[in-house]
Formats: sequence, C-alpha cells, structure tokens
Amino acid sequence: TILLSFLINFIKGDYYHNVSKFYEKNKIWNNIKLDSIKGNYIEFGIYKGKSLIHSYKTYKKIFKETPNINIKFFGLDSFEGFPVENHDFYSNSNFAVSSEKVIHNFKKYEQIEIIQGYFNEVLDSNENLIDNQFSFVFIDCDIYESAIDVFEYIDNKISNGGFLMIDDFTSIDKNGNSIYKAFKDKLNIDQYIYFTSYSNGQIYRKI
Repeated sequence: TILLSFLINFIKGDYYHNVSKFYEKNKIWNNIKLDSIKGNYIEFGIYKGKSLIHSYKTYKKIFKETPNINIKFFGLDSFEGFPVENHDFYSNSNFAVSSEKVIHNFKKYEQIEIIQGYFNEVLDSNENLIDNQFSFVFIDCDIYESAIDVFEYIDNKISNGGFLMIDDFTSIDKNGNSIYKAFKDKLNIDQYIYFTSYSNGQIYRKI
C-alpha cells in the first residue's frame, strides 16, 4: 500500500489524464471501424499536437487492413491562447505556442490539415469545413466561450453512430460556466447517448 501510494503520488496528474484519454481514443476508433461509421475527424484545440498525432496514428493502425478508407483529419487552434481569460489555469500564458513549429511538424502528413484561428473566425469561412461530416469529434478547447462556437458548428455535422469526445467537461471558470453548460445549452443532446468517462472528460455517441 505504501509503495502504491508513493507511485501514484509520484506520477504527475497529466500523465494519468493523457493515458486515459489516449486509451479512450483507441476504443472509439475500434468502434468506428466495427460499425463502418462514415466521416472525418476534427479536433478543437490541439495545442502542440500530441493528441492529434496520437489519434491519427491510432486510426492508421486500426484501419491498416482497409487502405481504401481515407479519413481526413482537421486540427483547429488559435495558437495564441483563448478569446477570453476567466480561469487561472486556462490562460494565454499557459497555452500560447508557436504556430509555425506545430504546423511544420504536421506538413509530412497529407491527411492532416491544420487550421489556425479562433473558432468563431474560421468555422464558417474555411471552405474545407463547410460541407463536412464527422465520425469523431474531439473537443479540447477548455473554456465555455470557445465551446459555444464548437457546439453550434457540429450540431448537424456528426454522423449517425459518430463519437463526441469532450475534454475538461466539468471544469468551472470564474463565472461559474463550464463546457458541460455549453453542451447542454447549444447541442441537441437528445440525439446523444452517454458512452464512457475518463479523467475529467466524457464521451457521447450520436444515435
């Protein structure tokens, strides 16, 4: 018990979070293949791109025997932080990152497109996003205000049987708002069933 307690407290909380998040992505891709769900992948808030590249590599491994399935990956981020600051941790100083470096790292992946800008600036203007359906949507935008734009955009764009994975689902800002509140207020949640939870994230499936 002492050893187990030491190990758990020694390992950073971010590692537990990321391991559980990556494991759930594996489950989702397996289910997408199992049920032949059509649609692309989109990630809102990629930061340095670690989650996006993990999702892409997981997809490539699971679909390696079906090369005719060619899923497009979209990664969206301002790379400057947040449109508003009302949380001590989710702040521009903690999440600003070099867009040039991130975009450069993804140039070798033809199936991945990085879109830079705040969501309310790019979601209705980028021609590659206008007519699109998604089998897998991953929301990692951290704050209520950004999530509002995301849920309004994806409401009719998730394929039947598609997955909606939401990180930091219950984190609460200084105004008492959360991504859960945006989810409840802006999405037709009657179309979704609860799939599973991980860390501070939840996953739903459109049925």
